[in-house]
Amino acid sequence: MNYTVKIDTEIKITSLSDLPKLKEMMERAKMKINKSKLARDLGKDRRTIDKYLKGYTPSSSRKRTSKVDEYYNVIQLLLSEESSQTFYYVDCKIKLDN
Repeated sequence: MNYTVKIDTEIKITSLSDLPKLKEMMERAKMKINKSKLARDLGKDRRTIDKYLKGYTPSSSRKRTSKVDEYYNVIQLLLSEESSQTFYYVDCKIKLDN
C-alpha cells in the first residue's frame, strides 16, 4: 500500500537559528535541502549553512570582570572634588608648566 502525501507548508527562514527547524521538517518529508539557495538568500557561505544544519551553535561570550573593578571605589574617591590629591596634582602641573 502506497501513500502519497503532499505537504504545502511555508516556512520563513530569516536567520541561521531557523535552520535546525527547517532540517527537521525536510527530513520528515524525506526531501533534500538546497544549501546553495539558502546561502544566497541569507547572504552566507554554503559551508556555514551546512554547519548550522548539522546543529552548530555559536559559543556565548564570557562575561569577565575588569581588573579595575575591585579598585573602582578607591579611584572614584581619589578623583572626586573633595580629594586633596586632585588639588596637589593640579598644583604640581601648574608649577611645571610655568
